[in-house]
Amino acid sequence: MKRTIVLAAVLALALTTTAFAQDFGAFTMDVADGWTASTEGPTVTVLKDDNTASMSITVMPAEGNTAKTYADAFVEEFKKSFATVGTPEAQEDGSFAWDMTTSNGVNSKAMLGVENDQCKLVVITNLEGAPDDIVAMMESIKEK
Repeated sequence: MKRTIVLAAVLALALTTTAFAQDFGAFTMDVADGWTASTEGPTVTVLKDDNTASMSITVMPAEGNTAKTYADAFVEEFKKSFATVGTPEAQEDGSFAWDMTTSNGVNSKAMLGVENDQCKLVVITNLEGAPDDIVAMMESIKEK
């Protein structure tokens, strides 16, 4: 009897934290339950169903450009739609990160790196909305 209850509890827990792998061309990612993924050009966006958090991942050819070159270019582009955009700060691994805020006070964090001649940009909006889901999805990414 105890064994059945434990098994039922484990199964119930597994069902509440489900994620399913989706293929996005350049990579696969386990999209968490309660999130919806969409693709537009080289960008994949996952949006929490209650609209409290999102993450976008853009993968495109680096075409010989450096991470700094791309970071500066994206910052200029983001200045068109965000109230404040921070200065890209170099990270230990050669990538760059910066913060952004909308006019409504919604915070985003951008991270950009160049590796294997691919530029990868990740923008997380309102991390407080679902940090565990976002971390799990990022950790599940498998490049192709």
